[in-house]
Amino acid sequence: LLVLLFAAPIVAQAHVKWFADFSFGDQPATLEDVITSTFLGLAVLSVVVIGIMVFLDRRLAELAFYQRINDWIASYKDDSLLILRIATGMTLLLSWQGEALLMPELAVPEAWIGWLQFGLVLLLLSARTTPIAGAGLIVLYAIGILEFGGFHMLDYVFILGIGWFLIVSRSDNPRVWGTRIPALYFTVGFSLCWVALEKLIYPQWGLYILETNPQLSLGFDIEFFLIAAAFVEFSLGYLLIINLLQRPLALVITLVFFTTTLVFGRVEVIGHIAVHAALIVFLIEGPGDVYKAPIALHRRIPMRAAFATVNFVLLLVVMIVPYSFLANSIYE
Repeated sequence: LLVLLFAAPIVAQAHVKWFADFSFGDQPATLEDVITSTFLGLAVLSVVVIGIMVFLDRRLAELAFYQRINDWIASYKDDSLLILRIATGMTLLLSWQGEALLMPELAVPEAWIGWLQFGLVLLLLSARTTPIAGAGLIVLYAIGILEFGGFHMLDYVFILGIGWFLIVSRSDNPRVWGTRIPALYFTVGFSLCWVALEKLIYPQWGLYILETNPQLSLGFDIEFFLIAAAFVEFSLGYLLIINLLQRPLALVITLVFFTTTLVFGRVEVIGHIAVHAALIVFLIEGPGDVYKAPIALHRRIPMRAAFATVNFVLLLVVMIVPYSFLANSIYE
């Protein structure tokens, strides 16, 4: 895990749209441009590493020391909602102050939307009104779709996961209440995977960041480094979706996010506060208590390894094809 932490490129977790002069009028790469020998080689490497992680996950689960740490962290489960309320409030308040809609590059189209965000902050102060704030968060996301398009807002699907978490936070139905953790895992993981594809389909945006911050590439060729960064981010998002190495993975990702702040500063803080909170919730909650983690659907380790690796390839194909199609359709 330490090796993964230090190997994870900082630019992999920097949201390109916050720091590059991007435009959907820029010509995206086609699938023929993207699927090169480097792409295929890194895809194979990712599959191998994910397969190894399945065995690592089982070995960790067998360690008594690891279990004691998990039990200690899990004792703070009652704080999950409070953590998410505080982080969401901070995101909304900073966005309101910066005249942005949820995220740094989404300029508020109307003044009343900013005041709506401020109003949601007040609702988050009380646990009783938190579900209303969650619904308001989803309304803000819908406004984002109307103003900036669904393709752009797919970067921030995790907002929907946080909104749902807040909505069901006071549900008396255990099965409804239990959906909050899987929804958060899936939406945060999806967002990481979707943003990773941006580095492949719009490489000029990521290359701009690497050219202006050459220290980030660690001496590697920047074009290779950008593709590698995309696979790191996509793999991390996928591991969240299937719940493999939940707590260690959440810790690694949030530490990497903190390192990006050293390079990109205040904008990075504003954009990632809510994601940090979700990762801390993952750290505390683990896979959740109501529904099985996807990786736990198979008991035998070889089957889990097959499940993890095959579905990684399927998800990569299922996401990159529509991403490329949508990007090229918008460009046309």
